[in-house]
Amino acid sequence: MSSTIKSMVSKQKRRYKEDGFDLDLTYICPNILAMGFPAEKVEGLYRNNIDDVVEFLDSKHGEHYKVYNLCSERTYDPDKFQQRVAVFPFDDHNPPKFELIKPFCVDMDSWLGKDKKNIAAVHCKAGKGRTGVMICCYLLHRKKFTKASEALKFYGQARTMNEKGVTIPSQRRYVEYYSEMISKNLVYRPETLLLHSIRFETLPYLGTLNPFFVISQLKVKVYTSRANIVNKSMEGSLTFDLVNPFPLCGDMKVEFFNRKQVVGKDKLFHFWFNTFFVAAMRSTPGAYAIRDASSYYSCGHLPTAKNMLTLTIPKSELDKANKDRSNKIFSPNFKVSLIFSRTDSNGKGSKRGSNPARASRIPHSQSTLSVDGISTHSASDHEELTDDASLSDTDPEDEWDHESDSTDL
Repeated sequence: MSSTIKSMVSKQKRRYKEDGFDLDLTYICPNILAMGFPAEKVEGLYRNNIDDVVEFLDSKHGEHYKVYNLCSERTYDPDKFQQRVAVFPFDDHNPPKFELIKPFCVDMDSWLGKDKKNIAAVHCKAGKGRTGVMICCYLLHRKKFTKASEALKFYGQARTMNEKGVTIPSQRRYVEYYSEMISKNLVYRPETLLLHSIRFETLPYLGTLNPFFVISQLKVKVYTSRANIVNKSMEGSLTFDLVNPFPLCGDMKVEFFNRKQVVGKDKLFHFWFNTFFVAAMRSTPGAYAIRDASSYYSCGHLPTAKNMLTLTIPKSELDKANKDRSNKIFSPNFKVSLIFSRTDSNGKGSKRGSNPARASRIPHSQSTLSVDGISTHSASDHEELTDDASLSDTDPEDEWDHESDSTDL
C-alpha cells in the first residue's frame, strides 16, 4: 500500500527501484542525483522516508555523498546525513534569488572535485522544479551544455517519464539567465531600472476587465497600481502608464489581478525577471527581446530612445497564463511588455534608482491606464489590496521521461 501511494505522489518522476529500495530518486548523472524531500513521520509514508534515504546513501556511497536542500519551507536534522548538508533555500514554484545560483554551483563543484567517488544529492519538496533549476545551472556551469534549452531537455528526460522537468516559465527563465552569464562572461551586479509602463498586446477574454498589478521584491510589495474597469472589444491593447517612473532592482515579481465586480480578485498571471538581464540581453530573441520602446510608450515624458529598454514576454512564458492552452482567457498572441529607462546608477537619468524594497509605495493615483480606441474609468473603493489565499498558485511542481545516458561531469 505504501509503495502504491508513493508511486502516485511521485507521478511521472522516475523512481529508483533496485536492491530493495523504492525511492523517488533519479541519477541525472553518475555523480548527481535528484530526489524528493527526505521526510519523517506521516509524510514519510508517501514521500521518501528519511531513514530509507540515509540507508540508501550510506550503502551506495558511504562517506562520499553530500545533500543539497533547496527548500525554504522545511528542513531536518543534518546529523542524519553526518552533517554533510548544504542549504540553498528558495520558495516552491519560484526561481531562486539570482545571487544564490553561483554559490550553489561553486559549492557543488568543490565537493565533487575533492574525490571522484563523491556524489551530490539535490532535493526540494517534490525533487523536480527547484531541483531541476539548480542542477541545470550546474550543468551549464560545468559547460556540459552551452544552451539552457539543452540542459533543461536533458534534465527532463533523465528525471521524468514525460520529459517535463522544469516547466514553470520563470524558473526556466532563470536557467536562461545563468546560461547567458556563463556564455557571455558577464559579471553580475544589481542594476536599477526605472519602470515607465506595462502594455498588454490583445486583451484577456473576460466579461468585466478591471485589471491591476502588484510588484514585489523579497516578498515585500513595493508597488500596487490602481484597478480600472475597461469597456472593451475583444481586440486591441492596454497600457498601464506610471506617471512617476518607479525604480526596480534585481529580482522582481509582477502579478496581475482582475478585480471582481462585488468583492475579491482573480489572479491572471505572474512572472519573475531580473533587471540586470533586461539591460544585458539586448540581442536575445523571443521572450526576452529588447526593443525600441518609443512605439509602446504613451505618456509625454519619454526619455531619449537610447536609454529605453523593453522586456517582452509572450503568453507561453507567463506563469499560469501558459497553462491556458485552450485560449479560454488569453489569445495565442497575448504578450506583456515592460518599458524601462536607465537611471543615475548607470550614469544617466533620474536619481531615484534605489532598492525598491526600501522605497515608499507610490499611491494608486500615480498610475494611469489607456486602451487603444477604448474608454476606461477608475473603479470605486480602491482599498489596500491583500493576498487572497484562494488564488495562490498551489499547483504541485509539474512532473516529467526518456532514459538518458548518464555522463560524469
